[in-house]
Amino acid sequence: MAILLTEQKGSALILTLNRPEVMNALSSELMQELRAAVQAANKRRDIRTIVLTSAGDKAFSAGTDLKQRRTLSSDGKWAQAQTLWDASLELWSSPKVVIAAIGGWCLGGGFVLALYSDLRIAADDARFGWPEMTLGAYPGAGAAIMLPRIIGRSKAKELFFTARRIDAIEALSLGLVEQVVPRAELLDAALAYAADIESTSPLGLAAVKQAVDQGADLSLEEAAELDQRLRRPLEATRDYEEGINAHFEKRKPVFRGE
Repeated sequence: MAILLTEQKGSALILTLNRPEVMNALSSELMQELRAAVQAANKRRDIRTIVLTSAGDKAFSAGTDLKQRRTLSSDGKWAQAQTLWDASLELWSSPKVVIAAIGGWCLGGGFVLALYSDLRIAADDARFGWPEMTLGAYPGAGAAIMLPRIIGRSKAKELFFTARRIDAIEALSLGLVEQVVPRAELLDAALAYAADIESTSPLGLAAVKQAVDQGADLSLEEAAELDQRLRRPLEATRDYEEGINAHFEKRKPVFRGE
């Protein structure tokens, strides 16, 4: 049985974590397949968005595969952790928009994958948390760096220190997710975002994603330099010319990513 399912709908590539029997626990093999799938999608012009979701009704992901981890040496545990880092950074650096559609438990490493996505939609049964502190462990793949950037330092510390679970409504109030929908509508809500994104410029979108993700960590002067460096090449693209022509011709632009 495939542990990562792929399906294309329009310009959206749906990647489904498919280990429902273990609450979609993140094995090394699953993370390697996820990274490879994102790398392949990055090379395709017909893919505009990546929707990351999961099989089964219990969990988006319960986190790192502890059954696998239990059998590993110290070096093996580190290598397993690196596969989560690699997959997460692939999502973060992808020029595509990554949308996490989260239902059920979203814990530890699963929470990490959500953090490295661009947009997060939660089903009304979603539950988030960091169990690492109760296991003598440490949140993986830069979670301690990424979470405070989204919800602030104090709230991130509280969630890490207490291992408290939060529901979808609290996640929405913290700005952790953009939308909460009934479970039956979760994938459709993600694909609705994808449909809106389909009408935008892929080159401009990739540049804005990079500016937002990197610019917030720079000084104003450095961020302004990054902004100009990203924008300048777009003015000479066919897509920019197409967008202006379509505006005056009162039609929808046809962007080709060139």
